[in-house]
Amino acid sequence: MDELLRERDILNKNMLKAVNATQKQTDLVKLHEQAKRNLEEEIQNYKDEAQKQRKIIFHLEKERDRYINQASDLTQKADSVRMPWPLDKGKGWKQWTLRALPSLC
Repeated sequence: MDELLRERDILNKNMLKAVNATQKQTDLVKLHEQAKRNLEEEIQNYKDEAQKQRKIIFHLEKERDRYINQASDLTQKADSVRMPWPLDKGKGWKQWTLRALPSLC
């Protein structure tokens, strides 16, 4: 009889160890799942931010192209009136006349 009680105590002790080990594993799994969710959310945030930055870059490139075209058009207009650029070759603003200015606009 004492031997059966002793065996029962050992089995109960082993069962408690197994329950504790199972609980630790369950807690670890929950912790890893939470970490996974956090990382997935962070990745999604980075993707969203990258998309926003791509849109900004697209608009900036579009604006740059518009300014390049505008500068080219203005350069062509200035060249068409055959006036030297201000301060070219030591010549000052005096060469610009009021008659030439309206044709640039």
